[in-house]
Amino acid sequence: MYESYFGLTGAPFLLNPDPSFFFDSRGHSSALSYLKYGLHQAEGFIVVTGDIGAGKTTLVRTLLADIDNNHIVAAQLVSTQLEAGDLLRSAIAAFGIPLKGSTKAELISTLEAYLTLLATQSKRAVLIVDEAQNLSRDAIEELRMLSNFQFGNQALLQSFLIGQPELRDMLLSRSLEQLRQRVIASYHLGPMDRDETRRYVEHRLKKVGWNDNPHFDDDAFDEIYQWTSGIPRRINLLSNRLLLSAFLSEVHQITSTDVARIAMEIRAEIGEPTMAHVAGRTDAPSHETLERAPEPQRPLVMPTLTDSVVQPIDVSRFTNELMTAPVTKGPRAHAFLMVAGSRSGCVRAAALQRAFASRTDLPTLKLLVVNAPGQFELTSDWCEHLGLREPDFSLRMLSGSRVSQIADALRQIDHLLTEYNPAAVMIQGGDDAAFSACLAAHRQGIPIVHIEAGLRSFDRTRPQEINTMMCDHMADLMLTSEWVAHDNLAREGIAADRVQFAGNLVMDSIRAMLPQASPPKYTLRQFNQPADLLKHKHGYGIVNLHAGGIGSQLQALTDLVAILKSISRDLPLIWVTTDETRQLLTQHHLLNGVAGSQIALLPVVPYFKMIGLIGTAACVLTDSSTVQEEATIMGIPCLTLHNYTERRITVEQGTNIAVGCNSSLIHRAIAEVIRGGGKKGRLPKFWDGLTANRMAEHLASWWKQRAPKDIQAI
Repeated sequence: MYESYFGLTGAPFLLNPDPSFFFDSRGHSSALSYLKYGLHQAEGFIVVTGDIGAGKTTLVRTLLADIDNNHIVAAQLVSTQLEAGDLLRSAIAAFGIPLKGSTKAELISTLEAYLTLLATQSKRAVLIVDEAQNLSRDAIEELRMLSNFQFGNQALLQSFLIGQPELRDMLLSRSLEQLRQRVIASYHLGPMDRDETRRYVEHRLKKVGWNDNPHFDDDAFDEIYQWTSGIPRRINLLSNRLLLSAFLSEVHQITSTDVARIAMEIRAEIGEPTMAHVAGRTDAPSHETLERAPEPQRPLVMPTLTDSVVQPIDVSRFTNELMTAPVTKGPRAHAFLMVAGSRSGCVRAAALQRAFASRTDLPTLKLLVVNAPGQFELTSDWCEHLGLREPDFSLRMLSGSRVSQIADALRQIDHLLTEYNPAAVMIQGGDDAAFSACLAAHRQGIPIVHIEAGLRSFDRTRPQEINTMMCDHMADLMLTSEWVAHDNLAREGIAADRVQFAGNLVMDSIRAMLPQASPPKYTLRQFNQPADLLKHKHGYGIVNLHAGGIGSQLQALTDLVAILKSISRDLPLIWVTTDETRQLLTQHHLLNGVAGSQIALLPVVPYFKMIGLIGTAACVLTDSSTVQEEATIMGIPCLTLHNYTERRITVEQGTNIAVGCNSSLIHRAIAEVIRGGGKKGRLPKFWDGLTANRMAEHLASWWKQRAPKDIQAI
C-alpha cells in the first residue's frame, strides 16, 4: 500500500520468514556459523534455541538456501506436536519417501533403506525439526535412536533441533542424558542490541530501494529498540505500522514520538498495558507483543560524608575473625573494592590493578581476597609472578556446608563494607565470594560493577549459574567478555545501557606472564616427575580439574580415570591435581598400574608454571571454564569434560569442544589431536590483551556521571 508512496520496490517488513532479508547480526551470524559447523561435522545433533520472533526460522531457511543439494538432502518438520510413531511417519514424508507398511518396524526399515541408498550415492541426510520444544520425550528419544543408523563409519542421519528456550530445559532433564551427550553444538539466539536494531531496520529498507524516504530520526531508532527489545518480529510489526501511518498521514519523517504512539496503539489493540511495571520492577517483555525494554530500576544511593576524618583501617581485623559487633558506618571512601575468591579472580585483578595505576580519573583500586577451606589461596609467590599487589583485605570463610560458608562470608563482608564504605564494589563471575559481596553491597546501596557478566551454561542445577544471574540483576554496571553475554542479559530483561563489552582480562594477564612462563621440564623436575614424557612423538596432554568438580566426586573421578588410562597409552598426560583429588586417587588406588611416564601427577602450581605447561601441550582436558579460556588464548585444543559451558565463545570461535565424560567422544577428539593437531580456533573479539584499559575507560566514564562531589580520598 505504502511502497509506491515512498519509492520502495516491495514491502520491507513482512512477518513471513524470507532468507533474502537475512540480517547478519552478531547473534544470527554466530548461530548460522554453528549450523554450518554442525553440518560439516555430519553427525549428532545441533540445537538452536531462541525466543518467539528471534529469527530462528529465517536462519534455517537461509541455511537451506546455501547448502550443496548434490551432497546433502535436507528435510524439515514444522508440525512437531507428535508422538514417536507420528514422528517416524512425518520424517518419511518430509524426505518424500513412498510409505511402505504401517508398523514401527516397517517404518524404521523404510527410512533406513532410503538413508543407506543416499550414502551409496555419496549423499547424506539432514532432518531439521522446527518448534522442537513441542516434541514429546518419546519422540525426542525416537530421534536419538534414528541417529544410530550407520553405513560403515558414516552416520546416516543428522538432526537439527530448532526451538524456544523450553527446549534447552527439556534437554537438561536426566531422562534425555543420552541424547544430550550427542549434541555436538548448541546456540541460543538472543535479541539484537540497540545499534544492531537500527542497522536491521535500515538493512531491510535498503533491500527494497529505500533512499531515506521516509527519514527516521536518530531518536526514532532508539525508541524502536526500547519498544521491541531487539526482537526481529516485533521490529517488523512496529516498523510496518510506522510506514503505514506515515503514508496515511502523508508525511516523510518518522520521529520517536511517532514510534511511541504507534507502539502504544498496537498494545492497546490487543488489550495489554503499555508498560509492565509490577511491584516496583519491570518484567520481561511479552513474546508476541511490543513492550518498552526494561530500564534500570535501582538508583545509585551514595551517602554524603560527615565532617569526620577518615581513619586508617586495621586490615588484620578482617582476617580470620568472627565479626558480630555492630560498627558505625564510615565515610564514603574514594576507592573501588575489587573482590577475588578464586585463582582466575586474582589473575584478572592483577591486570586491572595495572590499568588503574596508570589513570588519574579513577578512584584507588583496593583488593579483597576471600579464602575458603580447600580452595585456592593466594600466596606471596603468586602475587610476585602475577605482578599483583598484596591484598588490602583478606577474609577467610569457616569450614562447613556451602550455605554456612556463604552466610559467614556475607556477615564478614557486610561488616567490612559498613566500616570501610567503598565508592563501589567490583565482583567477578559467580563464585560464592562474588555473590556474598554483591548481596551485601546491594543491601547497603553501594554501586556494584560485575566483571565477566552475562555468562550462562543454562544448567540451573549449578550454584554458580544462579549466583551469576542474581549478581547480574543486582549490578549497576556489567562488563562482558563476549557478545553472547549481551544476548543472555537482554533475554532476562536487563537494559542494554547497563552493559558494556570490554573483552577478556585473562588475556591481559597471560600476555604479561608469557615472558616468564616456566618450561615444562623444569616444573616436572621440581616435583620428581619424569621429563621423558615431553619427548613423546605425539606430545603430551594436560589434565586440570577445578576444586569441587569432577575431581571431588569418587564415581565421576573413577570413570574419568578409566578413560585417562586408555588415553595415556597413546598420549602421556600431566595431571595438575588439587589435594582433594590426589587424596581420592591415593585412597582408592585409582592409578594403580599406571607408570609415571604415562600419567605424571603434579600439585597446583604457580601461574607462570601452569601457563608453561598449557602453552606447549598437545591438548587440555578440563572442567574449568578458566582453563577453557586459557587454552583458546594459547591456541591449544581443549576438551571440556562437561556437556555445558558458560564459555560458549570458546566452543564457537575458540579451540574448545564439550565432550562431557563420554568415552567415545573423548577418544575421538584425542584421535583428532594425534592425527591432525585437533580443533583450530581463533581469538574472539577483544581478547587482545587490552581489556583492562578498555574496562578502565568504561569505568572512568561511568564514574564521572555518578561520583559525589564531596567524596573523600584516602
